[in-house]
Amino acid sequence: MRMPRFVILSALVAGALSLSTFSHTPPRPLVADMRRAALSETAATSPAKPTQPVPPATSPVSASLARAFAAPQQAPESVGTPARTSPNAVAQSPVQTASQTVANQSSTHILHMLENDGPEQTARTLTKSRKWSDVRLAVSTGQPEAASVLAALMPEADPATALSLRTAMRRTLPTHPAAVLAAMDQTDGPLFGARAVCSPQGMPRSWQSNARRAVASVHEIHLVTRARDCLTRLGGLPQSG
Repeated sequence: MRMPRFVILSALVAGALSLSTFSHTPPRPLVADMRRAALSETAATSPAKPTQPVPPATSPVSASLARAFAAPQQAPESVGTPARTSPNAVAQSPVQTASQTVANQSSTHILHMLENDGPEQTARTLTKSRKWSDVRLAVSTGQPEAASVLAALMPEADPATALSLRTAMRRTLPTHPAAVLAAMDQTDGPLFGARAVCSPQGMPRSWQSNARRAVASVHEIHLVTRARDCLTRLGGLPQSG
C-alpha cells in the first residue's frame, strides 16, 4: 500500500526540525533561504545608489600625448654659458706661448752675458755655440730686450749673421713694429737703419701694406722719428678706407 506524498514530506520536515533542535544549527537549505531573505529585505529598505559610469581605459602613451598637446608649448630654458673667445683671436696657441717663453729666457740670458762678458766675448760665444738663433728669436717674437741686444751685438756680428738679423727684423716689422723700430739704427745705417729694414725691395706687396699700417699705429714719443723715416721708405702713410 502506497503512502500519500504529503505524508512523506511531513515526515521529512519533522525529522529535519528534530535534528535542528539537538544541534541548534539550522539545516543548510534553511540557512541559505534565510540569507536570501535577509539580503532581499536590505536591498528593499536601502535606497539604490546611482551607478557611476566607468571611464574608458586609456593607455599611458595616449594619455601622455594628450597632456603634451593640451599643455602650452614652452621653449626650453637655455643654460647660460660664458662666451668663449677664439684662441686664435685673443689667446696665443700653445706653440706660440712656448716660443715666447723660450725667447724671453734666451734674451735674458744674452743680456746677462753682455753685462758679464761684454759684446765682443758674447758674440764669440754665440758664434762658437751657434746660438745666434736665440738673438733672431728674440727679434721675431718682439722681446723688449731685443733692442739692447742688437745695439750691442751689431758691430760684432759677421756679415752673414748681420744679414740674417736684418731679415728677421724686416719679417717682424708688420707684427711687432715698436720692437723693430726700437732696435733700428738711429743713424739710418746701411744694415739696420730705416733704408735697410723698411725698404720694400725683395718683399711681397702684402708685407709692404701690412708694415705701413703697423708702423703708422706706433705713437711712442721716442719712436716718432724712426716711425716717420720708416714710413717714408715704405711709401708714406696708408690710405684710409
